Amino acid sequence: MGTERSAFAILGATGFTGQAIVSYLRKRIKTPLKWIIAGRNRQSLTEVAGGFAPALAPKVVVIEDLEHADLRHLTDNAEWLVNAAGPYARHGARVIESCLESGTHYIDMTGEVDVIADWIHRFHDRARALKIQIVPAAGFEALPFDLMTQAVVEKVAKDYPRRQIHVDTLLSYRGLNWASFPQFASRGTLATALETLIRNPAKESLVNPLSLSGVEAAHAPRGTKPLKLSAEYDNNYKVWRAPLLPGPFVNPAIIHRSNALMEQLGKGYGPGFSYRESMNVSSIAPWPWGQSVLAHTLASGAVEYLAALGKDTARRQSALALWRGFVSRPSRLGGAAIDGIDYQLDVVASQEGVPRAMARLKGTGHPGYRSTGNILGELVLDLGQSGERVRRGGVLTPAVALGSAALNRLESAGIACEWL
Repeated sequence: MGTERSAFAILGATGFTGQAIVSYLRKRIKTPLKWIIAGRNRQSLTEVAGGFAPALAPKVVVIEDLEHADLRHLTDNAEWLVNAAGPYARHGARVIESCLESGTHYIDMTGEVDVIADWIHRFHDRARALKIQIVPAAGFEALPFDLMTQAVVEKVAKDYPRRQIHVDTLLSYRGLNWASFPQFASRGTLATALETLIRNPAKESLVNPLSLSGVEAAHAPRGTKPLKLSAEYDNNYKVWRAPLLPGPFVNPAIIHRSNALMEQLGKGYGPGFSYRESMNVSSIAPWPWGQSVLAHTLASGAVEYLAALGKDTARRQSALALWRGFVSRPSRLGGAAIDGIDYQLDVVASQEGVPRAMARLKGTGHPGYRSTGNILGELVLDLGQSGERVRRGGVLTPAVALGSAALNRLESAGIACEWL
């Protein structure tokens, strides 16, 4: 790492996620470190920096316009940039362009498949040639799912051939109940869903799990199926399963891209690899009938969301009005409720129906309001001081950029993993 540059910069440091990252770093930075917080409001940035002891405080950089030279000044002076300034569909490409011009690595928590696909098309080859890492989807979506999938596949590969490996992930929330569930999704998540509806991408790109792997649905390997957006009762776990919240589209696409990129390195997940995920709603609703109703409601909602993409119909206009209403509604989740929600991933890798590896990840705090900020804070703290780790550039995934060993480094961020 160069002696003149800061270890990392946080763009959008006064926004909700940016503040969550800074709040986490306030607990983790114990020795003097050269880092930057950036945003549009000098007074807000100065107040954030004032929460640190002078020797540990970040430098403040004001960026009034992302099209201005201020952005290039920021990226010129940081080894890594955490982009917490959405919407990514509007601003992300400009920030990545500046990072590539400056030789700065980039990381964010993008959850939009079509946006990531555009970045791959525009920036992957260039970033690979420059050995610059562009790492989207490094928050709750899709880092824990991606790294855990890589971990269980690696575990299977120690004893069995890498072929026909199927990974199943079940997400469960703890501390989330029937009453608080309607307030669960963060405003940022709701705004992202609305932005995607407005952009109106091809629905096939969302349900095709290989959409980020350079494979169109019509040319997918035999046996590849679109995402399953349905409710069902799981006889193994004895729970009702439904499409994932906050969104069912990004994790499968990221995980299959990890497989495709690792295949180029001779470390892919093997022929016939498949992935499935869903959410346990039995931990949310109190009675079996309520669990069934919630599971089918969520599945119907995911199907209706997809149906709203395409031609400008009355159905689409109704969906847009509904999501605008969601975004305008204030969240009533307080700090205690945010900290009281935890999540768990149960991940099983099997071959021909026989379980080969089972693991569990537990995350502390609301995934959007708390855990994502903790994850990104810990990652950038580690990456910004370890520039020598970067060996491969491109628009990568968390698994390819960081490796499953990163799970161990996230213990301080409230991420705990165990083999079952």
